[in-house]
Amino acid sequence: VSPIRRVHIHHEAPAPFAASLEALRPELEIVSWTDDDAFRRELPDAEALICYRPPRGHWGRAARLRLLQMSGAGIDRLLPAPDLPARVRVANARGIHAEHMSEFALAMILAFAKRVPDWLAQARKREWRGRRVSLLGGATVGILGLGSIGQALARHCGALGMRVIGTQRSPKPLSGVEQVRPPEETRKVLAESDYVVVLLPLTPETRGLLDAEQLAALPRHAVLVNLARGGVLDEAALAAALASGALRGAALDVFEREPLPESSPLWQAPNAILSPHISGWFPGYTDRVAEIFVENLERLESGVPLRNEIDPERGY
Repeated sequence: VSPIRRVHIHHEAPAPFAASLEALRPELEIVSWTDDDAFRRELPDAEALICYRPPRGHWGRAARLRLLQMSGAGIDRLLPAPDLPARVRVANARGIHAEHMSEFALAMILAFAKRVPDWLAQARKREWRGRRVSLLGGATVGILGLGSIGQALARHCGALGMRVIGTQRSPKPLSGVEQVRPPEETRKVLAESDYVVVLLPLTPETRGLLDAEQLAALPRHAVLVNLARGGVLDEAALAAALASGALRGAALDVFEREPLPESSPLWQAPNAILSPHISGWFPGYTDRVAEIFVENLERLESGVPLRNEIDPERGY
């Protein structure tokens, strides 16, 4: 297989990725696209591409493309892509987020256990009123999606004495997880959980999974943390549950539309912590993505399986 000497980046802020690539492979020619017009115009020349949110409907023009490296773990920003040529190998960045996102999830769980939203609200009103806080030891956390992030979170929660249960597409025994259930038993996991952390990929099977009926299975004292994709969750149903007191709280880092529209009822929902899709970002992120990309360039040239290669048919 002929070596690739020129690579392309499609990203709103490509400079950090370019710098990381240059440090690893200074002989590479790096071409950056910051807008969709350049992507559409120059895609026929690309052989290897790093991208985050590529425009849809143009992959039929990818006459030379051999490697498509997504800069995040989710590939819902790529799929469905029926026009993507079958020869194109696709990889993502799964695995690099595990410790960072699991710590973020744990921070959200701790925030509600120790009533941080209440203290912030009281401070804004100059109100002094004590309330009981909870211990995490003995509480149950349900992790929907026991992949690398979910398993890292299970270790953290177990260290605090929490009972860990969850779901996995193909259930198998996992260290520190008391029950690993199939997706069909999501409702049972919700019903047993004091805290639920959503870490599922967005696929046709998971879109809208947590609808009003599923949310109703949660105990009133439960807290929902979504670090997956907004499309997994019915946001209107969640806002209604929070407003009615049917659910204690929620921490959301991802949304159906991003940025979250000003009209969203979630902005006014009580006991909601909203963050702008930052749970997976960390210093050195672009270096880690560049390492995977460079490794995959070498694997492609050697004819061996890619690191983090995904199956577009499965959606992950």
